[in-house]
Amino acid sequence: MTGNKKRKLAKLWEIYLIFILWIAAMFLPATINQLKLSANFDIAKSRENYFYYLCVQKPVTSVVLFLLLIGIGVSCLQKWKINTFLSFSFMILYIYDLFLEVILGRIFVGVSLKTALSPETFVGLWRTLGLGFFLTSLLGSLFSILLFIYVVNISVDAKES
Repeated sequence: MTGNKKRKLAKLWEIYLIFILWIAAMFLPATINQLKLSANFDIAKSRENYFYYLCVQKPVTSVVLFLLLIGIGVSCLQKWKINTFLSFSFMILYIYDLFLEVILGRIFVGVSLKTALSPETFVGLWRTLGLGFFLTSLLGSLFSILLFIYVVNISVDAKES
C-alpha cells in the first residue's frame, strides 16, 4: 500500500476500554426484581451483581468463557492460527447464552408472537432484570464483537505480510 493505510475496524485501546467498562458494569445490580423490592424481601439478596449471576446461574458457561478468553490471549501472543476460532466461539457463546437465551427464554414461553413482542413484555423484562443486566450484557456483547474483529484483523495482517 502506497501512502494509504486502511483503518482498522477495532483498535486495541478500544478493546481495553470496553473490557474495563464491561468489568466495571458487572458490579451493578444485575437481577433486581422491582416487585420483590416493594414487598417484604431481603434487599441484600435481591441486589446481586453480575458476578453472582455468572457464578450461580451460569457456572459452566462462565468457566468456558473464561477459558476461551485466556485461550484468545495466549493464542494472540503465540500467533496461533486458532485464535479466530476461539474469538468467534467466545462471541457466539456470550451473545447467545448470556444475553439472547435469557431474553428469548422469557419472551417465547408458550405465548403468542403478538403477546411476546408487546411493550408490556419488554417492560416486564426491564423490571425483572434491571438496568445492570442489560448494560453489562450489551457491553459484553460489544466487547466480544470488537475482540473478534480485532483477531480477524490480526489474522488478515499476518497473511498479507
